[in-house]
Amino acid sequence: MTTPRTSLATRLPPWSWLLLGIATTALAGNRFNVGLLGWVAAVPFLVHLRTTTGWRPRLMLFGALLVGTFINVVKIVTDPLPWYFALMFSVPAAVGGFLGYLLFEWLRRRLGDRWGLVLYPALVVVLEWSSATTSEMGSWGAVAYTQLGNPAVMQTVSLFGLTTVSLLLSAVTALVAVLVDSPRPGRWTRESIAVATAVVLAHAYGAVRLDRVLDGPTATVATITSDIGPTPAGLPSAEAIASANRTLFERTRTAISRGAELVVWNEGATAIQQDDEAAFLDQGLAIARDTGADLVLGYIVPLDGMRSFENKYVWLSPDGEVETYFKHHPVPGEGSVRGEAPLVVHERPYGRTAGAICYDYDFPKLGLEHARQDAGLVVVPSSDWRGIDPFHTQMAAVRGIEGGFSVVRSVRWATSGAYDAMGRVRGTASYFGGDRVMVTTVPTGRVDTLYSRVGDVLPMAAGLLLLGGLGLAVVGRIRGVPATV
Repeated sequence: MTTPRTSLATRLPPWSWLLLGIATTALAGNRFNVGLLGWVAAVPFLVHLRTTTGWRPRLMLFGALLVGTFINVVKIVTDPLPWYFALMFSVPAAVGGFLGYLLFEWLRRRLGDRWGLVLYPALVVVLEWSSATTSEMGSWGAVAYTQLGNPAVMQTVSLFGLTTVSLLLSAVTALVAVLVDSPRPGRWTRESIAVATAVVLAHAYGAVRLDRVLDGPTATVATITSDIGPTPAGLPSAEAIASANRTLFERTRTAISRGAELVVWNEGATAIQQDDEAAFLDQGLAIARDTGADLVLGYIVPLDGMRSFENKYVWLSPDGEVETYFKHHPVPGEGSVRGEAPLVVHERPYGRTAGAICYDYDFPKLGLEHARQDAGLVVVPSSDWRGIDPFHTQMAAVRGIEGGFSVVRSVRWATSGAYDAMGRVRGTASYFGGDRVMVTTVPTGRVDTLYSRVGDVLPMAAGLLLLGGLGLAVVGRIRGVPATV
């Protein structure tokens, strides 16, 4: 007579794991993030798959993913965005997650739990890297961002990029799911010790790295944020724009009087008509020449009655050098003219400096390019909304940890921030208060990182491992090897 199989997973009804999965998915990441849940958020759904069979439980899982992911995304949807904006991002994310879960569970049942413990992290790494490199979602949704409040573990991105943290979290997730569903958890002692050791070592590495003092050159950088911006009704009036321009240049001079060597406006700080652009830039060039400061002026140029527009910054140097940068990654549906030109790094008296615009820095590839061009400081004119404040700025700082350079992000309607190459805060300023001028000193000497040298070798290795697992599973299926239960 066979003893009934019992575990914590089987003591609870299947629907309870789905409800728990909705809760953990909703709370891990984005606004109101509960960072600890990032280590186990997917466990309930993995347990549900392990303990059920048939198409009905799979459909129930899909429904739970739709609900949990929608709640997770709708947390960031605040004015001026409508609530249904969340569906544009949550539904594709839920579909992709569902297919990933099904693929993993098929592999696990074909190959067993020991393979599953390595294939689940590999699958997460490959899926997140694929999104960041091939889709317009960028790195949004990466489980690593649940740890933005854990600076020690975030230091590991300097080793193999953002997916280093995702790998670590997913390894814990896979192990916990196995332990919860195991009638004899003690048989997984060696695996538990290995994963626990990796977690401890990651935190120890981060703690030591965060203790480093960055000597060397510095730059005094100012962020300037505008009082105006586009609304659902369109651009402000010509009078309002003219007044805002005067204020922007006044704030620029104020920042320079406080010692700023480099002044960075926010993304789309004003709107300039094509016929007025040359005169507008002449004002900036005059300030740069008179004061010896570099200006990074973020603004838009309406085209075709605002059906499309140039979303760019113009970098003005005291010696008359002018760089025009167009946003490389417009937000889906934004209408910006896409920038295609190679990235430029400026050799300035205070260090090698480059730039990007807002959503661009949700794509790790751009930060890696800046690192490989030896940039020591990257400035990022940006514009957010309340629902993604301040973690969108914190996401951009991760590019600096990956590449070993400081990041200064000037943000309208949210929090501006200045960070060093370890992601340590050198200064922040809320849009909602003060004179909308922040002056901060940041290091400009680059810190060499393993990731800047080897690039995305971790996703490549994970991809090879996943292909190997798929090959073994397919061969086993062809040969009629029974799946595990």
